[in-house]
Amino acid sequence: MEENLEAMNKTYRRSLALGMGFLIVAFGMMIVQPLGREPSLILAAVLFVIAFIPLEFARRIARKMAIIALRGE
Repeated sequence: MEENLEAMNKTYRRSLALGMGFLIVAFGMMIVQPLGREPSLILAAVLFVIAFIPLEFARRIARKMAIIALRGE
């Protein structure tokens, strides 16, 4: 069980970091607007949508980890 939780924790941290990284880049694009106003906002909106994929994956892993830990398997 410990090895399984450790592997899940590693995957959880990676996917959470990836999702948060996308969110930070999207906010940066909105604030700095390096490509101009409209293209930067469009790209930021796309990055927001993409960021929710790894964040949802991390949420599901966290839920599975909690279930495994509470069961004591």
